[in-house]
Amino acid sequence: MSPSPERVPVPSRPAVAAEGRRVAGRRRGRGKRFLVVGDVLDGVLVETTVTTAGAHDPAAVIRHQPAGAGGGAASWLGWLGAEVDLVARVGVDDVVRHGRALTDAGVRPHLRYDACVPTGALVSVRSTGGRTSMSDPAASGDLRADDVDDNLVSRADIVHLTGAALLGGGPARIVGLVARARSGGARVSLDPSSTAVLRAIGAEDVLSALTGVDVLFPNAAEARALGGADDLPEALHRLTEVVPLVVVTTGADGALVGRRGRAPLRVSAPATTVVDTTGAGDAFAAGFLRAWATDRVRVASAAREGVRVASLALGVVGARPPV
Repeated sequence: MSPSPERVPVPSRPAVAAEGRRVAGRRRGRGKRFLVVGDVLDGVLVETTVTTAGAHDPAAVIRHQPAGAGGGAASWLGWLGAEVDLVARVGVDDVVRHGRALTDAGVRPHLRYDACVPTGALVSVRSTGGRTSMSDPAASGDLRADDVDDNLVSRADIVHLTGAALLGGGPARIVGLVARARSGGARVSLDPSSTAVLRAIGAEDVLSALTGVDVLFPNAAEARALGGADDLPEALHRLTEVVPLVVVTTGADGALVGRRGRAPLRVSAPATTVVDTTGAGDAFAAGFLRAWATDRVRVASAAREGVRVASLALGVVGARPPV
């Protein structure tokens, strides 16, 4: 049995980061409170010229950074000046380390821990041939609705559920998390996070678990897998029959916004120098939710803010904003 959940003390924020968040707090969405429930992982980011198995590259650049969709989305929200809490699960030895990294980004961490299960890990290998990611959920895979305190839910205006480790537990876990999120009256957003997870669970089972979700954030591949159609607009139409607002990130093309009973809306992306694509989708969700929190009608404006924040994320290495 795991020990009782611990909360991490919140240290003072660096003056420069605090000033940046103070200015960002003037954006639409100020005064709203966000709760992110998702995964916090240890990331190993590898840059290499190797493109074939068995090759050896002594010049690879290897960085260790915090990762995970939950930590990434919460950190971008905090960087934007939002009031944000995060519930996640890590190994007992990493509570303070991960808690400090999150508080530095303006997040209030509520890290549950396991004494016998380590923090999950993500390995991302980027080369001229593209990017390959592998993950081991470990402690993040044990996060459940009971880990989310009722007081946090009751104070939240929006609850964002994200992370392959979190959602990989199957439809029953998704149903439980959505129900807990809605118990306090908050709007609920969800990022499917992984086509592999969708295929493992089954698209129909995932769709059946999304009742009560207000906005869905799939990428194009996830939207096609969930919608059961190769044609993206058709997949989007099918998804809006289940979730009233579906915002699909489409890489360099920006985003495609689908609303029930309306034609899709395309939001273009600015020309951006891509340094690393890790976490761009989480940054998009943070930007969108920050703007959408106080104006549910102006979804195009919220999508443009999501694209703007995602473009910033593409310019840094790793899944989180610089602090």
